[in-house]
Amino acid sequence: MGEAFRLKPDAYFDPDWLKLEQQQLFPDTWCFAGTVKDFAAPGDYRVVDVGWSSLAVILGKDGTLAAVHNFCRHRGAALFDKASGNAGSTIVCPYHRWTYGLDGALRGLPDRQSCFADLDRANLSLKPAAIGVFREFVFVNPNAAARFEDWIAPVADKAWPHDLFASDVKEAVPLIYDVKCNWKIFAENAVDGYHLAYLHEQTLGGPTPDKNVWERAGDHMVWYANEDGIRHRLPKKIRDEAGSSGLIKSASATGYGGVYFLFPLTLVVPTPFGLSVTSMKPLAPDRTRLDVRQWVGPWQATDERKYIPGYDKTTGIISSENWTQPPLETGDFQTEDIWICEKVQRGLEMPGFEFGPLSRGPGAEDPIRWFHESLHRTMKLAQQQDV
Repeated sequence: MGEAFRLKPDAYFDPDWLKLEQQQLFPDTWCFAGTVKDFAAPGDYRVVDVGWSSLAVILGKDGTLAAVHNFCRHRGAALFDKASGNAGSTIVCPYHRWTYGLDGALRGLPDRQSCFADLDRANLSLKPAAIGVFREFVFVNPNAAARFEDWIAPVADKAWPHDLFASDVKEAVPLIYDVKCNWKIFAENAVDGYHLAYLHEQTLGGPTPDKNVWERAGDHMVWYANEDGIRHRLPKKIRDEAGSSGLIKSASATGYGGVYFLFPLTLVVPTPFGLSVTSMKPLAPDRTRLDVRQWVGPWQATDERKYIPGYDKTTGIISSENWTQPPLETGDFQTEDIWICEKVQRGLEMPGFEFGPLSRGPGAEDPIRWFHESLHRTMKLAQQQDV
């Protein structure tokens, strides 16, 4: 698709656009839910928000993971309030005590004979969602008929330079960012290879677009740098040592990725010693929550929050509202990204703004074109919408 299919500025701030995404994109979107080790005992659960859908992933008594929509089939009360925990042997609605098994089947309800004599329990199980497991990662989709194999297949054979369960890495404290921009601005910045050597000159130091590679993998994308010596990559000797440690199969192999963008809401960022997984949570047309889980080597801090600009220890949230020094002086590239994304949000909402041309090449801004193409196809947008 050519330039005519790029998103218009109002796609990043118009509430109707977010509503359209909630109707046509997120109801059939795969999102990161955790790792298989998060579910150690029957009843262990994690709640994941995918657009307007709240989903719960639960480990059953038979050791099988299931995903259900987080509402009671009676009156719609949310069943799980906490982000994670253990439900015990059953799931009980707090409103009228309708009780479900860990498999989602309706097991019982109070005063059935007097209040629901003709009730067919078989038709009132919790609404199922789709679930899929890739390596150690668990993903969910609100659409119970979604095929995980189709979604993950384009990246299944790509180099994944980590093995969380065959190494001595430890999970660090999760990070929560409140970013004042549309989720698509953050996604586009993540796949933009044109800015790395400029915005991040003092932190990442590159690579320039001619040294930077994005590869398409269906709707997904995989990034890697195509030469040694740039500042944000570890020296070859250290990478080789990491590869021999068992954490990385081949740290210097072609295709070793710095970023995996799993369309549309998940970013996996490996390093030679661990990785992070970022889930984008659209909250409003101009606001996005980033949930970041990360695994680090034994010599690294497992709670780095106090070192992160904008961290509020009272709320646990990282926000630009709490910055105490200029973002470009923090030495933190994530802070630089948030700063520029929020600046872009403010700029494109100004009257008269029109997007300029995108740079060409897979190492520059072509991935933004690909992202728009995927949105166009997935949401079945009309050509006249200039997407």
